[in-house]
Amino acid sequence: MSQLTITLDDDLLQAAQDYARRHGQELDKLVAGLLQATVRPLAQPFPQQPAVLTQPLSPRIQRLFGAVQVPADFDYRKALEEAIQERYGI
Repeated sequence: MSQLTITLDDDLLQAAQDYARRHGQELDKLVAGLLQATVRPLAQPFPQQPAVLTQPLSPRIQRLFGAVQVPADFDYRKALEEAIQERYGI
C-alpha cells in the first residue's frame, strides 16, 4: 500500500480529525473511503465489506436501532420509489 501526503489548512485538519473521532473512524481510513467512493466507476460493484462500513457505529446511531417499527412486509424500495415520484413527479 502506498502513502499520500496532503496539505490542509489547520482548521480544516482539526475539523476533519474531530469528525473522524466522533464517527469512530481513523482519519486516514475515512479519507481513503471517501476517495474510493469518489473515483470508483458507477458500474463497478461495491466490495462485500467496504472499509468505511466496517467501523463500529457511533453511540448516537446505535440508539436509533428499534426506534422505527415497520411491518414485516415493508418494502423500502417501493416506499422510496413512491416518495421520489411524489416529490419529483417522475
